Amino acid sequence: MKQEMININANLVAEPTFSSFEKDGETVEVVNFALVKKYGKGKEYINCAAYGEKVETAKDFEKGDLIHIFGYFKDREKDGKTYKNFVVKSYNKIEKKENREEE
Repeated sequence: MKQEMININANLVAEPTFSSFEKDGETVEVVNFALVKKYGKGKEYINCAAYGEKVETAKDFEKGDLIHIFGYFKDREKDGKTYKNFVVKSYNKIEKKENREEE
C-alpha cells in the first residue's frame, strides 16, 4: 500500500526528545516531537518521528518554532489502542523574516 505523502507547517509543542533503538543489529537514532496546527478555534496535535541522519536537523529546534514537515501518517497498535504518528521524510525550521540576516 502506497502512503500518501503530505506537507504540514505547524508549531513545536515542546523540545524534541532523542533516543535510539536496535534494529537488525544496528543502532538507529530517532527524534520524537509534537507539533500543533491551529484551525480557527480548533487545534490538531501531530506526533512526529524522524530516523537516522534526519535526527541532526532537530537539534536546533526550540518550543514554539514553526516547522515544515514532509512525510506520511502511520497507524500503530499498542496495548489495544491505535496511535497515529507522522513519519518524517524531510523537515526544517521556518525562520522568521526579522531573524534573517541581510544578504
